[in-house]
Amino acid sequence: MLGGANQRFSIFCLFLKYESGAKVKKKLILILIITVAIVAVAFFSYFIIKDITGRSSVEELFIPEDINIDEIESDREFAQTIPEYRILFTGLLEEELDITFYDILDRYGDSIETFDATGVRSDGEVIELEFTGIRLDHILNDLSIKTEAENVIAYATDLFAADIGIGAIQEGNVYLVWKKEGQYLNPTADGVLKIVVDNGPTYKWVKNPVLFEFVAQFEDLVEAADRLDTDAIDFISEHRFFTLGSLVYIPPIDIDQWRLEVGGLVENTLMWSYSDILDMPQSSVYTTLETISNIPGGDLIGNAIWTGVPFDHILDQVIPHEDTLEVVFYCADTYSTSLTIEEASEEGVILAYKMNGKTLPPDRGFPVRMVVPGKYGMKWPRWIKKIELVDYDYKGFWETRGWSDYAGRDRPDEKLD
Repeated sequence: MLGGANQRFSIFCLFLKYESGAKVKKKLILILIITVAIVAVAFFSYFIIKDITGRSSVEELFIPEDINIDEIESDREFAQTIPEYRILFTGLLEEELDITFYDILDRYGDSIETFDATGVRSDGEVIELEFTGIRLDHILNDLSIKTEAENVIAYATDLFAADIGIGAIQEGNVYLVWKKEGQYLNPTADGVLKIVVDNGPTYKWVKNPVLFEFVAQFEDLVEAADRLDTDAIDFISEHRFFTLGSLVYIPPIDIDQWRLEVGGLVENTLMWSYSDILDMPQSSVYTTLETISNIPGGDLIGNAIWTGVPFDHILDQVIPHEDTLEVVFYCADTYSTSLTIEEASEEGVILAYKMNGKTLPPDRGFPVRMVVPGKYGMKWPRWIKKIELVDYDYKGFWETRGWSDYAGRDRPDEKLD
């Protein structure tokens, strides 16, 4: 760096010696501008690259085939093979706990035990295995859990998650383990760490857990025929449900004045209040919301139970013209997008006003948003104020910027048109 500075100084001196005053000024200014630009680019490039390369998921912190469990002689040595492995306890807690596996051994090493656990496979087969680990209730005792918390969702590095339940943990039936049948877990088959629920289904034996989210009880208040079997739901993400913070503008909405207009190529142009919407037939759907720009394995994804009006009921009320091609949605934040009339009529597509049994929060689209299973989030418009049926291919906010008009999660390689 010093040599470069001396060289630049010498260049300045040459200019001073052989050029007239006016020309010297112009060239000096030009050189200074170029130098500052180069330094600025180098400076910011360094930190951008550092930021990008410095980020890593737990998946990247260990390579299964590089961990030779036969050569590990102690739990401490095992922990040293994954020094960056962290587990976050979050959600309905007074304070989050972010802890490494090594710290878990430090804090709870006296509580390590070897035990037999019984599990039930999906085919009904009952298995019994010996594990070594700690009961999760030891960690729960050190957490200040809010009174409304009733469930715990365990998330893994592969985005799988399971509803564990606080009760099962408090009863001492849930363990964090790292040995099976006296041997350290096979990282490829079982993960580095694993959750084991004694006397529970093995699909809740989550491998490589990295996050425990404390959530409230879900209440599905729709008609019994439309209720979801919560036992069949893998998980409900709530506190860690992604938000594109830099893109979110929450429009102010006076719900007493808000109206939803549905018109265009229809027999009946209608306008409904929020209470009108709530009085309509309703159903729930358990589905995944993912932003179209999410990278493989990224965290811009979340599952939830959405409750609202089946959209085919909306269409039945307005009676579309035969030449209708698309349904266009206009939102209070000026966003717009569209679905084909066939897509809008599919089973499971709803005009939602609840998420996980609760009224949509403002950042989730209150008062109503679209829920379109199988589509990326750009086709799930929020804060809808007007719906129009048209006979042409409408291009909305993202579509006009090159993103896929189809935007289906079944075509991840065709996100751009």
